[in-house]
Amino acid sequence: MTDYSAAGRRVRLPGEPSAESRTLHVGRWRVNIAARSIVNGTVERRLSPRAMRLLSFLADAKGEVVDRHTLLDRVWPDVTVSDESLTQAVTELRRAFGDRRDQAGVIETIAKGGYRLTVPVLSEVAEDELPFRHDVDDFDLRAYQLCLDARAVLVRSGPGAVERSEAMAREAAMSAPDFALAQAEFAIALVMRHLYRANGTPGLQEALARAEGAIRLRPDLAVTHSAMGFALGAVERWREAKLAFGRAIARDRRDTDAHYLGARTLFAARDYRGAAALAERAAALSGGECRALYLAARASAVFDGGRARRDAEACLQGLQQHLAVDPKKPRALNMLAPLLGQLGLPDSAMAALDAEAERDAPLEFYNAVALAMIGDADAALEALENVVECGWRHPAWLAAEPCLASLAGHRRFRRLTASLGVA
Repeated sequence: MTDYSAAGRRVRLPGEPSAESRTLHVGRWRVNIAARSIVNGTVERRLSPRAMRLLSFLADAKGEVVDRHTLLDRVWPDVTVSDESLTQAVTELRRAFGDRRDQAGVIETIAKGGYRLTVPVLSEVAEDELPFRHDVDDFDLRAYQLCLDARAVLVRSGPGAVERSEAMAREAAMSAPDFALAQAEFAIALVMRHLYRANGTPGLQEALARAEGAIRLRPDLAVTHSAMGFALGAVERWREAKLAFGRAIARDRRDTDAHYLGARTLFAARDYRGAAALAERAAALSGGECRALYLAARASAVFDGGRARRDAEACLQGLQQHLAVDPKKPRALNMLAPLLGQLGLPDSAMAALDAEAERDAPLEFYNAVALAMIGDADAALEALENVVECGWRHPAWLAAEPCLASLAGHRRFRRLTASLGVA
């Protein structure tokens, strides 16, 4: 927790790392304050001392607006400088982050207000610094039931499913603060809400905090590390996410979620071989779960056509069985068209699209994939625009889905990717 003295100067609390030694993640950028560097993948940039002090202070504000007078006082303590100095420091940061005038950037100017960061700010914590609690092992049956219901709603999907799933997971976490499984489930639900139904409700900061709390409660459970890996993947901290999923699988090699969520994360990171392997394992553990087989088929299509076809055919068989029992199951209906497109059946894929009685924004991404496969670029772009307009925020997946590469030359697609911050 940050504290301030009456004079307005920041006071470091006992046990808190010094500002100079902290490592932060500002959106996709890893910020090393001591080295005055910001890194995004293979891109590394150095900042001046004043720009790093400004970034550090804005990060401490966690998205709140900081007025210019306060920034001048805090970035240049005991030195009288003009507003121009602050403007130059902001310009340096924007240039370093690659902010552009025609799209939302990392730093927002608030008219007559000041500045704020528009992306999540996360503090990097080493695993050996977490105060694990081994003394809590209460199993809250009601919270567990809520977690099961939340997951079932999300798997079935349909209109409002993401929101309802998050609400149930939140209730479980709030009613049982010492129940690690509920905290982990809530972290996963928060990530899902952020990626697929953001609508102005950023939750990645809380997701990381909930996952970290779950690990403190039960570091021995696979699900707590899976939640951490899924949250880290959502902010594209790929190396740390992979390590977290490795810890999850090491704790339970038969945990379906560790394999499935790990596969999703690896696919977004464009590690297609790893994603296919984990997705196929998740399908085997779950008795042929269709979401896992679909993901395996999409991932393996990048490097092994025969393997992709086997996964797609197995998934199609499972979908047909599900639809025989529940002809209106939303997720099954949405997966059907891209699978048929992948299997080289464009007419059947289009018929499957036409047969859908209702469209749900997150699931319409499946439609965009199917339409891109069969060559209807305009309809694919319309589907993508619809999901983004309704709160879909998964830029890494947009870049990772190979069949969407055919849309890259379209102005509408470039505008869409720019709005999500895809380079």
